[in-house]
Amino acid sequence: MLVFRNAQKLFGPHLRKTLLLGISCCAMAAQAAPYIPDNDSTIITRLPSAVVAMSQQLRATEGSRNDNPQQLFAQAYRSYQLALTEQDPRAYGRTLAIIEQWPDNVGKPVSLRLIAAAVLQHNHEFVPALDELRTVLEEEPGNAQALMIQAQIGLVTAHYPLTQQSCDALVNRVERAFQINCQAQLDGVTGKADTALDTLTQELDSGRPMSRQALLEIHITIATIAHRLGENDMAGQHYLAALTMAPDNTYLLSNYAQWLLQQERYRDVIALLGSEPDPTSNVELGVMLTNALLSSSDAANSNRAASLIAELEAYFETAYRRGENLPVKEFARFALDIQGRPEAALEAAMKNWSSQKEPSDALLLAEAATAASRQDVIENLRDWTGSTGMQYAALDTLIAAGDAR
Repeated sequence: MLVFRNAQKLFGPHLRKTLLLGISCCAMAAQAAPYIPDNDSTIITRLPSAVVAMSQQLRATEGSRNDNPQQLFAQAYRSYQLALTEQDPRAYGRTLAIIEQWPDNVGKPVSLRLIAAAVLQHNHEFVPALDELRTVLEEEPGNAQALMIQAQIGLVTAHYPLTQQSCDALVNRVERAFQINCQAQLDGVTGKADTALDTLTQELDSGRPMSRQALLEIHITIATIAHRLGENDMAGQHYLAALTMAPDNTYLLSNYAQWLLQQERYRDVIALLGSEPDPTSNVELGVMLTNALLSSSDAANSNRAASLIAELEAYFETAYRRGENLPVKEFARFALDIQGRPEAALEAAMKNWSSQKEPSDALLLAEAATAASRQDVIENLRDWTGSTGMQYAALDTLIAAGDAR
C-alpha cells in the first residue's frame, strides 16, 4: 500500500488536504468558552448519516475499555474508512481515540501505526506522525507506505533532507514511476523544476508500462509544476488528463481550481465545482467556488455566492463556538478573497505558515502580506524562496512588486 501526496488515502480513495490548526475566528479571542445551546432543540451542526451510524455503533461499546486487539483494529479501520469517505474531522478524532485504547502489553501492528500516522498527517500533527513512522521503519526499514508518508510530510513542512532520504529509500522497493515521481516532487520545489518536468515527460514518453495510479501521480506532478512555472498549456493538458482519471481527487481539484482562478476563468471554476451542494464538505473548494461566483458578474451567481458566504461564515463560527480548531488556510483565503479582511487573513496565513510550507502556502502568505502592506513578511518570503530555490511565477511577481515599493 502506498500513500501518494496528502491527497491519497491509506486504505481507500483520495484524502483531502484540509489541515486543522488553531486560530481565532473573526478576530475573536484565541480561547473560546465551550458553546452551550440555550435548549435541547437547538441544532448545533448536522452530521452525515454515516457518521451518526458509526457513532452509534461505537457508543454502544463505550462504558468499558475494549482490550480486544482484534476488535479494536476492526473498529479503527472502519472509523478511518468513514473519515476518508465523509471527510469529517470527528471521524478522524474517533479513529485516534480508538487507537489510544490499544492495550499497553500488546505491540501495535504496523498497519495500525500506519493508520495512526495517516490520521495524524491529515490533522497536521506532523511530529507524532513521524514518531509513528519511525517506529514502523525500525521494524520494517523498507516499508514503502511509511516512506511515502514520510516523504510527503517532508515536502509539506519543507524538511527536504527527510524527503530526499525517503525518496532514495524507495529505489527498488516500489514501481519505478513512483520513485521517479517522488524525486520530481522534491526537485520541483528546490530549484530544479525544469529538470523535474523533463524527467517526468521522458518517463511518460518512454513507453514503459506503469500502473494507473502511477500515471495519475505523474500527470498531477507535471500539472502542478508547470502551473507554478507559468507553463499554462502544459499545466492545462496534464490537469485535464488527471481529472479524466480521478475527477473526485480533491487535491487535484484544489490545484486546478486555483490555476483557473489565477487566469480569471471563473465560469470554468463554477462548472468544475458548482454541483457541490454543501460548501463545508470541503471548505477550501467552497471558498474558491464562492470567489468564482462573486467574480462572474452574474446576478444569479451573486445570489448563490451570498448564500455560500452565509454557510461558510456559519461553519467557521460554529467551529469557533464549539472550541474546535479552525482550518486556518481556508479561513485565511476566505478572509482575504471573500471578506476583504487582510489583517485577519495575514494572521491566519502566518499561523498556517508556521507548520506548512508548500508553494500554495507561500503564495497565500504573500498575497495576505501584500494586502496588509506588510513588507517585512514579503522580505522574509524572498529570503526563504532564495534559500530553498522554490520557483513559482505568481509568488515571484508578488515578491518583486513588494521589493519595488
